[in-house]
Amino acid sequence: MKALLTPLACALMVAPLAAQERPDTEQRVTLLERKLQILTQELENQKTGADKSSSGGEGAYGLGAAASKVYGAPAGLSVGGYGEFLYQNFAGKRQNGTIAPQNNQLDALRAVFYIGYHFSDRIVFNSEVEFEHSGYSDEHPEGEAIVEFAYLDFLIRKELNLRAGQLLLPLGFTNEMHEPPTVLSAARPFVEREGGIIPTTWHENGLGLHGELPGNLNYRLYLVNGMNAAGFNAGGISGGRQDGNKANAERLAVTGRLDWHPVLGGTLGFGFYRGSSVVETPHEAPILGTTIPTSVSEVHAEYRAQGWQFRALGARTNLGRRELESLGATADPHATGTRQWGGYLEAGYDLLSRSGSRQAFIPFLRWERMNLQQRVASGVVADLANDQTIHTAGLSWKPIPQVAVKVDVSQVRNGASTGRSQWDLALGYEF
Repeated sequence: MKALLTPLACALMVAPLAAQERPDTEQRVTLLERKLQILTQELENQKTGADKSSSGGEGAYGLGAAASKVYGAPAGLSVGGYGEFLYQNFAGKRQNGTIAPQNNQLDALRAVFYIGYHFSDRIVFNSEVEFEHSGYSDEHPEGEAIVEFAYLDFLIRKELNLRAGQLLLPLGFTNEMHEPPTVLSAARPFVEREGGIIPTTWHENGLGLHGELPGNLNYRLYLVNGMNAAGFNAGGISGGRQDGNKANAERLAVTGRLDWHPVLGGTLGFGFYRGSSVVETPHEAPILGTTIPTSVSEVHAEYRAQGWQFRALGARTNLGRRELESLGATADPHATGTRQWGGYLEAGYDLLSRSGSRQAFIPFLRWERMNLQQRVASGVVADLANDQTIHTAGLSWKPIPQVAVKVDVSQVRNGASTGRSQWDLALGYEF
């Protein structure tokens, strides 16, 4: 706490002096104000248990502490990153007692690098380059190297800033803040991952506005390329993401988020996505006149104080039923749920929160519920395996704020009685 108060006090003294000595240098004063704002937020996070010492930490503009590192850095290059290793052990029996062994696996899940550049007080570049499953090579084609985001921020004023490039969609908790220390479980919540209700991480090309408003409000509002509905299927809309790769922009979408912070450590908000998804395969032109109205809506609440951590999220996806039916029964998107819904409740407590230790030891519980085919097009028989309930219990130990060792057990149940339980062990870090 004292270490943080010292730079805060210096910033408070330097800001008025800079204004007196160089009254015409508005940009220098603006930069000092932005740095002071970030330091102040870190102090507030410490008081509420929402800083890196207890939960991974929120940085600037809704991003995680590592992802937003460039905003608090001096002019020039900024480097950060995170990574995680995941071991998964699957039960040999399904929910209905059927013996069906599944191989356990140990994965170098992610190695991620944030690279930013502070061109000036007004213009900032930020990017995330991710290598999944040990990266990609001819010998290991199952790996992946991808740009998760890369954008320019034009910082105009606190209330209004312009962002353009490849953007993270501002939906849910995990899509924008996904560094391992910010997630209590070894893997991300089922609702917020590929094959869930909110694909994570979801990023598209576009531009938009973001800022902070009076009344403890902050927002993001973007115009992005739409999705490719050819990737939709009974497992959800995750396959429809275009990820900035020669994205079809015949149809655009609007996405946004509004958060309210009524008390220190508390957040209430909602996010949305609205657009029309083109039906296009890699070797064919779009099916003329066929687009699928696509919407995702979510509401979320979070409270972190005195070692407690609570999260609640509810999300729903709606797709155009008539348009899906027009594709014909042989098309994969035809089986996509015209309505999908899901959500979770999560609670954890840092047992070391009152000890004064930099370590954190957080047991937690999470309940999840989702159905990827709550409603379907005519002629489609919903797969009961898509109606799922997941109970997860585990703990996260942070020997230092930037490193997390996590273990948990998940009981997965579904309407077809084919669910399989598992336990996961993860090692994650950020810098």
